[in-house]
Amino acid sequence: MMLDEARVARERLMRAEAAKLNVEEARELANKKNELRDLVGAIKSLAERRDWLGQGGVPLSRAPDVNRPKQLCGRILDRFIESPKSDTLVRNRGWVNLLDALSTFNVTEETQQKQDWREYFARKLFGGAPPEQRKQTLTLSLPVNKDAFARYEHMYRLVSQYKNAVPNSKKQLVNVQTWSEQLAAINSEFVENDDVPVAVQAFFTATATGYGASLELLTEEVIAWLRVSNMLNNYAVRAR
Repeated sequence: MMLDEARVARERLMRAEAAKLNVEEARELANKKNELRDLVGAIKSLAERRDWLGQGGVPLSRAPDVNRPKQLCGRILDRFIESPKSDTLVRNRGWVNLLDALSTFNVTEETQQKQDWREYFARKLFGGAPPEQRKQTLTLSLPVNKDAFARYEHMYRLVSQYKNAVPNSKKQLVNVQTWSEQLAAINSEFVENDDVPVAVQAFFTATATGYGASLELLTEEVIAWLRVSNMLNNYAVRAR
């Protein structure tokens, strides 16, 4: 009687231990799956980005060599098929070497794409001068400059955020290319200080104040410049 009970108890303990080992094995395999999934997800994203960057006209360097990660992955897979256990994955540092190879590939490809993008931005896109610097050569009291500068500031902020940051989607790439073209167009609208006579600059400076410009500033030179610039009808004489 006691022998039978002992045998039953032993069998139950063995089943419990086996179940415990199965749970631990399943947990370990799940951890390995998560580790690999994160790296593979990053590689997939980089591959997709490389594809639409190239389609969008961004010259890209050659992709890093993938032979080593592929060889390590194939070797571990063959072993795991023969013995599907977590111990098989980590044997002889196989798993560690695979993760290192994939991580190195990710870092190299990410760094390469960022460098390629910075070079493309510098050579092909119009980023413009910072607004604070750009306005140094402009008379902002000139209406055409005042309006264009407000749009320039807005567009500059949109474009400049991608100067050192690779777009995250094809849509963002198209956007920054479009914004760059618009920024260049706005920049060409400005009337530079060198193109504005001193008398006209003085007139616009006065019109920007609360008192307005006196009649003595409205010289024949100013009137002629306003007429040629199609701006004469923008102004009217009022008594103070």
